Amino acid sequence: MSRLINSKPFYVLVSILFAVFLFLNVNSSAALNDGSVQPGGQVYTATLENIPISVQYNFDKYFISGYNSTATVTLSSNNQVEILQEKSTDLRTFKLVADLSDIGTGTHTIPIVVKNLSSDMNAKTSPNSLAITVERKKSKVFDVSPIVDKSLIPENYTLTSITTSPSRVVVIAGTDSINNVKLVQAVLPSDTDLTKETTITVNLQAVDRSGKIVPAIFSQTSVRMTVKLSKNG
Repeated sequence: MSRLINSKPFYVLVSILFAVFLFLNVNSSAALNDGSVQPGGQVYTATLENIPISVQYNFDKYFISGYNSTATVTLSSNNQVEILQEKSTDLRTFKLVADLSDIGTGTHTIPIVVKNLSSDMNAKTSPNSLAITVERKKSKVFDVSPIVDKSLIPENYTLTSITTSPSRVVVIAGTDSINNVKLVQAVLPSDTDLTKETTITVNLQAVDRSGKIVPAIFSQTSVRMTVKLSKNG
C-alpha cells in the first residue's frame, strides 16, 4: 500500500480528481451567481398582463402615436413573497419605461425597460420593444360634428335639432396627422333612448376622409349633446 501511495501514477490520479473537483465547484458557484441555478431549488413565477408602459418624451415638442400602451410581464424569483408583492397593483414596485428623450421625428423601435425591480427577481416583457411614431406637435380648432344614426329615431318622430356644448374643441396631434383630420365627431351611442329630448355626454373622435380614426388629443375628451325630436301629427 505504501509503495502504491508513493508511486507516480497515484499522484497523477489524485491530481486529476482534485482538478475535477475544483472545476465542478467553480462552475457551480458561477451558475448560482448568474441565476441559472437557484439556491433552494424552488422558482416561483407570475405572468402579469396589461402592465402600463410609461413613455418618456418631450411632450411640449412632440406628438407620439401608433404603439401599444401596455405589455405582459413574466416574473420569476426564489422569493415567493416578492412575487406576491409585485402581483398586487397597490404594492408593486417595478414599472415599464420606453425612453424617447433623445429621439427625433420618425418611426422608431424603442426597447421596453423594467425599472425598480428587485435584484432577486428576473423579468421578461412581451413585447420587448415598441414601434412608436414621433411627429412635431401641432394644434388646430375644429367644430364638433354631432352624429345621430337614423335607425335611433323612433317611428313617427322627426329629428328637430342636435347641439353640442361646447361646439368647438382644440385638437392636438402630429403635423402630418392633423392635416388628415376631416372632422371631429361626437357619435350618439346606439343604446340611447330618443323618445324624448335627450342630453347625454358623448366622447369625441377625430376621423379622416375615409372615416378612419386619427390619433389625437382633445382640449376635452367629451361634449354634452342635446337631441330634440318632435312627434309627427
